[in-house]
Amino acid sequence: MQKYKLGKHEVRVCGKAVETDAGIELVHSGSFIEFYGEIGKVSMNISGNADESDFAAYVGVFLNEGDTPETVWKIQNGLHHYEICWTSEKKNTVVKVMKLTEMQYGAVQIHSVDTDGNIKPTEPKERKLLFIGDSITAGYGVNGKQSDTVFTTKTEDVTKAYPYLTAKEVSADPWYVCWSGGGIISRWIPPETELPLTDILMPELFEAGKDLDFIPGLISINLGTNDASYTRDDEGRKEKFGARYLAFVRRISEVYPDTPILLQYGLMERTLLPAIRTVAEECSRQGVKCYFLELPLMNKNDGMGTGDHPSVMTHKKTAHILKEKILELMDWKE
Repeated sequence: MQKYKLGKHEVRVCGKAVETDAGIELVHSGSFIEFYGEIGKVSMNISGNADESDFAAYVGVFLNEGDTPETVWKIQNGLHHYEICWTSEKKNTVVKVMKLTEMQYGAVQIHSVDTDGNIKPTEPKERKLLFIGDSITAGYGVNGKQSDTVFTTKTEDVTKAYPYLTAKEVSADPWYVCWSGGGIISRWIPPETELPLTDILMPELFEAGKDLDFIPGLISINLGTNDASYTRDDEGRKEKFGARYLAFVRRISEVYPDTPILLQYGLMERTLLPAIRTVAEECSRQGVKCYFLELPLMNKNDGMGTGDHPSVMTHKKTAHILKEKILELMDWKE
């Protein structure tokens, strides 16, 4: 068996990840390592830092670009050994290990890979998409039921959410900056609260999550659902939201000046639809390549996940809508 201490020369890294002395830390949802080789036996040494079992990080192991993971690991606190496959028959195998849960729910540090053959990093895909969003983008509650009263990370899976499904459909590498409860001017707040919650907002998270080595062909943004818990029917708050969102999109355009930006909204609530449509129109007037896509309100007959979040079926339907829009804007072929 050969032990590979992981770095970006040994495996391909996509998504927000950090190379450390210990190996590679997967940070945001959807970040992954990928490699291939003539191998039969593969295992990994991975550590986590979850303080509570219900909020541990989860990773999925995909073989040969499969649509669903061969196995899902709950990453416990401390260093542990995880087996991917263990057979005496060597064959060309592509291995992808992806973080399924969010940055706020625990880290995943991959220290090393043990194999019975040589491994090499896979090649990146030509098409690239950057997804900026909240719990909808992260796949919050997609594995759960509407009757669930408490969220656990077991119910979250970014690969069942519509952004990931869209990227898969158009053969693009995805990069995520997403945070459940995140917003432009406020995080989610309960109805009895009047003041906005501003400790963690998406404009600041974008600055920390971007990477100029990853140049997306298109940037997809779905934000506002949590802001709506604060803006409500207050026109002044809605105006503040629109102004801050406009500034945020302009900032993204400064970072990626040649990349079109697609704003979408409407899946979980509708009160901020006019404001977000106006942001897209104003950005376009100012010379930013910005577009808007209205998403249909989710249908309860398609099921609902934890915390009244979209179900697997809703995400699949939404992915089809987004895929068609991206193919149209980018003039890509399926």
